[in-house]
Order: sequence, then structure tokens, then C-alpha cells
Amino acid sequence: MTARCADEDRVAGKKAAGARPVSTWVTDLIEKHLDEAELERVWEAYYADLTPSESEKREAEESVARLLAPRPKEGGRRRGAA
Repeated sequence: MTARCADEDRVAGKKAAGARPVSTWVTDLIEKHLDEAELERVWEAYYADLTPSESEKREAEESVARLLAPRPKEGGRRRGAA
């Protein structure tokens, strides 16, 4: 697929993509957003199907926050990692 865009948007896309091809960067970005949307749908279904306790809700929300937290850059370490 080919998309036309303003020169400044094209330059910004190339800069954001870094060493990767812009098409790969765009595909990864779209997949990330789709993954987050699917997670949101599953989360809403969970709440609709069950009546979790307050502690279960809190635990689940903490788990989701951990899953959606930004990942460290390659070569970096997570806090507490050996």
C-alpha cells in the first residue's frame, strides 16, 4: 500500500522509524494499537461476565498496568533484574 503525505510528515516518519524501513515501523505501530484494542475488549468482557471482588479488580488492574508499561530499550535492564 502506498500513502501520500506532506513532506514534513514523511520526514517525521523516517526519523521515527530510525534504521527500520518506514513500512515496518508503521506496521508495528498499527499492530500495537490493535493489540491494545483487543486487550481492552477482553477486559470489558471480563467485567461484564464476572463480578470480581475489589481486591481481584485491583490485582487485575495492576497486572494490566504492568503489561502496558513501556518496555526498556533493547540492551537495557528492567529494574530489579540481575
